[in-house]
Parts: sequence; C-alpha cells; structure tokens
Amino acid sequence: MRRLLLLGIRFTIVMMLLSILNPMGGALGATSKFSDVEGHWASDTIAWAVEQDIVSGYLDGTFRPDLTVTEPEFLIMLLRAYPSIVMPELKKNTPWYEIYYRLAEQYNWPLLHEIDGKQFNRGSVAHLLAATQGNNLSMLDAVQYVLDQGIAHGKTTATLAGYGIQDKLKRSEALTLVKNMVDSELELSKAEGKVIPVSQASFEVRGITIGDSERNVVAQLGEPVRRDLSEYGFEWFIYNQDYKQYIQVGVHKGKVVGLYSNVDNWSAKSGVQLGSSATMVRTVYGDTLTSIRKGNTDFLLNILSQDESPSYLIDGSYVSFFLDKHNHNTVTAIQIIDEDVELSLQAFHGEPSDRLISSFEKQMFDLANSVRVRMGKKAFIWSEQVADTARKHSKDMAVNDYFAHDSLSGLSLGDRLKIDGIKFSSAAENLAGGQSSAIFAHEGLMNSEGHRVNILSDMERLGVGVYLGGSYEAYYTQNFFTPIE
Repeated sequence: MRRLLLLGIRFTIVMMLLSILNPMGGALGATSKFSDVEGHWASDTIAWAVEQDIVSGYLDGTFRPDLTVTEPEFLIMLLRAYPSIVMPELKKNTPWYEIYYRLAEQYNWPLLHEIDGKQFNRGSVAHLLAATQGNNLSMLDAVQYVLDQGIAHGKTTATLAGYGIQDKLKRSEALTLVKNMVDSELELSKAEGKVIPVSQASFEVRGITIGDSERNVVAQLGEPVRRDLSEYGFEWFIYNQDYKQYIQVGVHKGKVVGLYSNVDNWSAKSGVQLGSSATMVRTVYGDTLTSIRKGNTDFLLNILSQDESPSYLIDGSYVSFFLDKHNHNTVTAIQIIDEDVELSLQAFHGEPSDRLISSFEKQMFDLANSVRVRMGKKAFIWSEQVADTARKHSKDMAVNDYFAHDSLSGLSLGDRLKIDGIKFSSAAENLAGGQSSAIFAHEGLMNSEGHRVNILSDMERLGVGVYLGGSYEAYYTQNFFTPIE
C-alpha cells in the first residue's frame, strides 16, 4: 500500500514536469481542446498562460487546473512569465530545477528548497511573491501584502482568514497569481534585508522538529534530566534544567514524535507564537477539529477542549494550541504529536502503570514550575511527603467513586495533612479528573481561576499524586503548602 502510494506521487511529479518543461503546440496549445478546462473559472487565465508558453497541457488532452503545484513548479511559472529575466546556464548532471533555485537565491527570495510539495502552500507563495517586490516579510505580513497589492484576492475573501494560508496551491490559482503580477506591471526584483527563513517544518521547539533523530536531540540539548513515559507509549525527554527553556521531546525508536512547551522557545512557520490571539490561530488554521477518527471509531473532542485547546492536523502532526482565557485568550502552550503515533492510541487514556503514574506526577510539578518562572515566580520545592498525601486522596476518590476535596469520611485537606504529620502555615489543593495526560490536566487547571491562583501562589512546596483507574480513569491531586518555620 505504501509502495503504491509513493509510486503514484512520483508519477504525478513527472507528469507535471512534462507539462511545464515541454510546452506543446498544436491541439493541446488551445484551451478549447483541453477536456477539463471548458467552464472552469480560470479558463481565460489558462488560455493566456498557454499562449505565453508558461505552461501547457498533458499528453492525455487534459490541463488539470486543480492539480497541486510544488515550489519549483511555481518558480518556473513565475519566471517564464518574465522572458526578460536572464536565466543562469544549466550545469551538466544537475536537476532541472537547479537554475530556477539559483536565480531565486541570487534575488534573495525566501525558499523552502523542497520539491515534493508537502510543505509548499498558499502561505509559502505569498512569502515568495512579497519578496519578488523587494520585501522580505514574515508569512502573515506577506499574505497581507499580496492582498493589499491586489496580487491575490483570497479564496473566499480578501482577508487573512479568507486567504487560505495552509491550503495547497492549485495550477489554476498559481497562474492567476502570476497573471495578476503581469497585469499590474509588477517587475521582479531583489529582496532587501535579511531573508526571514521559511522552515520546511511547520513547528520548531528549541530547534527540534518532528522527525528529527534522537541523536540530533541529544547533540543539541544534551542528555535529558528524565525519560518519562507518555500515554502513547513513547518516552518524553524532559529538559527542566532551566524552566525558562522548558521542553518535552517525545522520542520513539530513535525518532522525534512529540513536542511540548509552555514557554517562549518555539516557532511556527505560520507566525503563530506564544501570546498569539485565539483569533489569529483560527484565522491561520481554520476551524478546530471536533473529533479524531482512529480505525472505525470517532474520538470526540469535548467543547471545552475545542475552546481552550483547539487542535488541528497540520503537515502530518496533530497540534494542540493551549489558550489562556485569563490572559485575553492567548496561546500559552503547544503540543505536537506525530499523526501515526496519535492514531495508534486506540483509546483516550494510556495503559495504566506505575511508571506512567510517576511520569504524570513529575510532569505536573515541572509544568507548574515552568509557568511560574515564566510569570516571575519562584519555582516550587518538591515535597515527597505531601505527594504521598496527594496520592492517597487520588486513590481514595477513584476507589470510592467520588470527586471532592473532602473525603467521604469528612476529612479535609487540613485533616489529611495533620494525619500525615505535615505542619503547615498555609495549604491548598487542586484536583483534576479524566484528562488524558499531565499536560492536559495542567492546562485545564490554569484556566480555572481558583486552581490557577494556587499554582501561582506564594506557597513554597508542592507534591503531586496521580491514580489511574476508577470511573474518571485518571485522578490528579496537587497539594501545596508552606511549612511552619
């Protein structure tokens, strides 16, 4: 199945190259002879492009106006529309697209340097087109620029939301952009200033991307402080040496399959970043997923998750943006999970184990500390004694099927601390239940006013107790306290 798919992709690329590199005359040179162009919204533009020898049809008599365009294919269309451009000589034994890339580099244009079309989209082409007018801009600024200049008019409206940044570029759309440039008498020029890189990866966290090797992770970040188990079965490499640079890197079989950060150390090709608004996220990525289909089962995402952690399938990864509703609904964290890994988890929760429990407990402690340090607070000190108090309460809730700060026997947090011999001047407790991981539990608590106050309080110590099982399947208890001097 996989082999056939790869062969199919290769055939498509070869056929596209035949179309562009060998313009055909005669019957295929007129759009009226293309079996799939008559009545198409871009038929006039296609006729113009064929007449100008920018593109041609396929050997089977079709034009395929809705076929996806790759970066080198778009460069050919663009540069052929400007015959006054002097192309470099094609060196022997070099790929056909090498001269187009060489010229674009001489013009200081931002490029992906990928030929299979996996990453190239409408945002990428806006980035490129803005540069052809002398402007090296961020992707969102580039999109706004091509809209303002009339080079593009958007897929639905002439706005960032209507442009379709993440959508693939079709042949008909590519030619329309090129024709708009020519009709507006816009010349191609060298871009001034430093090129704003167009990463092939949609997301980077401290320079690490999905698909990187474990060797590269260790080379860049060093050995992790811990290797925690995830609900998916892969290991989270935990880097908590500096909470200002906190990162979790998911590794499976020597390959990066997961990333998480709740501090300012990640970037997105789209321009979304820590502090971006929920409106910007939805403008760039559209409507959030409401479910994930795994096999024959649709796993529904609840409404709260959709509002507080909109999720998307982006370039082969499931991406969750966590929003802070107490800070103007802005992005506060990001989690990225490889698509195959996500689909392999045929349940909402992972397989319970002592190691997974311990991993969740330590992560909740680290997540609380990283967000505290980000907000100018001191990190908590771990208390194993109070963690044991928290563990017993999580287990009691699961075994006796309740969810409350007071036990069924009437014991409060203060009572439980006294029973365990913990002397305190102040204490507080956070509870969460049902979340699939420590990450989702933490982010949910941060969006609850009372729980958030406890996480950002001036108390000194924290212990976390997790129990997997019961009607909620996962119970998380955070006990905060300041000991009596």
